[in-house]
Amino acid sequence: MEILITIAYVFLVRLVFFDYKLLRFSLFWKFAVFGLYAAAALTEIILLGQYDPYSKELVAESYVVQMAPEFGGIVKEVQAVANQPVKKGAPLFRMDPTQWQQRLSERKAVADLARDDYQRLTRAGPAAVSQVEIVAARDRMEEASAKVAEAQYNVDHTTIVAPADGYPVNVQLRPGAFIRIKQPVLSFVSTEEMYLLATVNQKAARFVQAGNQAEVAFNLYPGRVFPALVESVVWARGRAQLSPSGQLPDAASVEAVEARDLFAVRLRLAQEDPESPVHFGAIGLAAIYTGEGPDVFRLLRQLEIRSESWLNYLYNPF
Repeated sequence: MEILITIAYVFLVRLVFFDYKLLRFSLFWKFAVFGLYAAAALTEIILLGQYDPYSKELVAESYVVQMAPEFGGIVKEVQAVANQPVKKGAPLFRMDPTQWQQRLSERKAVADLARDDYQRLTRAGPAAVSQVEIVAARDRMEEASAKVAEAQYNVDHTTIVAPADGYPVNVQLRPGAFIRIKQPVLSFVSTEEMYLLATVNQKAARFVQAGNQAEVAFNLYPGRVFPALVESVVWARGRAQLSPSGQLPDAASVEAVEARDLFAVRLRLAQEDPESPVHFGAIGLAAIYTGEGPDVFRLLRQLEIRSESWLNYLYNPF
């Protein structure tokens, strides 16, 4: 955007002073032309960038769950369809339950015998059997019931269900495939909670607070600007993290944590627009209004983000 403004400004100066010669390019106008451009550049760099930060690195984030079976085995059915929305609790795929159903039947038979034995002893009364035998029979019945519950749990969990409202992606699973225990085989994108992350300069991040008004524009929707609010500033950077070890940091490790002077700001839309849903991975722009500077700064940012949003109608191959 800054390049386009510079080109437009140079073109305007050329038209006024050289092509149409509406004004003489005197010393006064030379100072005026270059002074105005320098003042605008300094305002953008020194003041506007701090009090009303602007981010060209906005991305829509959501929680992705790696789905894995509780137990290993053969895949019996696959109900999940890639990129098709499903509700929480809807089946995604089902493992072969044969061995677990067989074990459940066996344990139910053992539990029935244990319950019958306990009931027979309790009906006989203390005159015919000892209290020790009754307690032992009760323990066997309770143990058998616990094993039945465990087997029923295993049968129920041969069907893997959606953990939230969302949609599966990259579904390559097919019936007959063998899966190892706890092996992730499917990615599930939750749509219950989506948030926006924008990176801002650390000098500007110190003025950003939760509740600040903001505006975002997505490449997906040219010409549209959406009102947003700041949820929080992520006061942490992954590139600054060192791996735990018994070694003292050296020059190489210090160089490894050096990165750009940026912090992430978490945003959310002030209001959802059903006609313009925000999809996971959508990128765009963000303007944050801290209220620290004069109102003209906010006006300049509003003009900038709207201008760049309209430019999204143009295809940029670079």
